[in-house]
Amino acid sequence: MSLRTLTHRSWTRVMVTGPEELERAELLGTTVSDGSEAGIRFPVRFVTPDPAGATVSEATVLLGRDEIITIEPGNGVPLLQDVEAQLHWDDAQDRGTGGVGLAIVRAGFQANAESLGRIESDIRRVRSSVAVLAEDAGDTRGISVSDLPSVNSVLTDIDAVLSQVSYSVGRLTQLGRLLRRQAAEGESVLPREELDALIQQGDALAGRVEFLVERHRFHARGTAQQISTSDLNVVKIFTVLWAILIPGSTLINWYGQNFEVMPELSWPYSAWVQIIGVFCLAVIPIYTVKRAGQLR
Repeated sequence: MSLRTLTHRSWTRVMVTGPEELERAELLGTTVSDGSEAGIRFPVRFVTPDPAGATVSEATVLLGRDEIITIEPGNGVPLLQDVEAQLHWDDAQDRGTGGVGLAIVRAGFQANAESLGRIESDIRRVRSSVAVLAEDAGDTRGISVSDLPSVNSVLTDIDAVLSQVSYSVGRLTQLGRLLRRQAAEGESVLPREELDALIQQGDALAGRVEFLVERHRFHARGTAQQISTSDLNVVKIFTVLWAILIPGSTLINWYGQNFEVMPELSWPYSAWVQIIGVFCLAVIPIYTVKRAGQLR
């Protein structure tokens, strides 16, 4: 377990590599936190976009009165490393644990906003992929269930990232509310207006997540409906073929019987009458189906 302390920022970063070190770090947090209260133990999650999709990192925040401790897995959360670098280069006056918490929540919100932007582009890509599939298939085949896995994999990835971002936004917004409560109790030098704006940003991100969830469901239902419609057209084709072939099959079955008396076989133009009769029997159901509007 490694420990890195930013004394002038009242921030201690603890890196752990296993469950045993995690328990020791939590005990360390109750010891390092100054004052009678051990502080609030609050798990958070960060979702950052990357070329392959999104990276999910979890950390535990121990929010004390005079110190904030973050317990991070491995070599630390990359986003918190960026926050640490930003605080090192920031020459503004130190604002204590509230300032550190504010910087962490802001960085998490920014990463969530970038992830949501990536999700929006993925949703547009799904729609364009379906359009390309429909264009490549043309009027002869259409999109079928065989094309569904290539689209469904992208939809599943979008759903997974959306759920992670939704949880991350909710936890970070709650952390912002804890910071505002500390400010209201006089334990922080942060202005109330700045914390209110931070919470409003979290609520706006939560609303954006809900909108993208509904949009994702709409596009998923639209894609499934388009594939179902294409498969229904295949069923219609077989229905029309059945309507064309069943009268001839009936005629063959009729004259395949060993009847002793079949006077129509000796009638003049008997073959043409039978052919015209079969044609009429095939046209009538097709005309009925087309009149009902089922051949579009």
